[in-house]
Amino acid sequence: MAKLKPGDRVDCRVKQATIVSPYRDYDEVKTFEIVAKDAFGYYLYVPHYWLINGTSKADKYQCKSLNIDKKFLDEKIIYIQESMIYKIHAVLDGMHCSNCGEFFQMATPNQSNGTLLCWSCRENPYR
Repeated sequence: MAKLKPGDRVDCRVKQATIVSPYRDYDEVKTFEIVAKDAFGYYLYVPHYWLINGTSKADKYQCKSLNIDKKFLDEKIIYIQESMIYKIHAVLDGMHCSNCGEFFQMATPNQSNGTLLCWSCRENPYR
């Protein structure tokens, strides 16, 4: 499967308000936004008007430790393994600045650790 990153959107199959394997029966397909990832899976944003079992609220500790954008603070998220993704809906073409978090379309990493540091943050490190 393609390397997915925060901001990408994936489709998952849902049955009785639970995300199920792509190979099982399902009631509907829902599109989720990835807010964070780790070595084994992804954290997905769940809108407040969807009822999905297994969700939790993103608190300050989770947002800091998982590098989740501040706009998802106190929003519902759910963790899934990569094998639970039915299909990739949309992949962002670009990167977020590792300092300010702004998204730059068509950007590529410019730091030795594989991250992007935008021109504004390079010129003003206190930004």
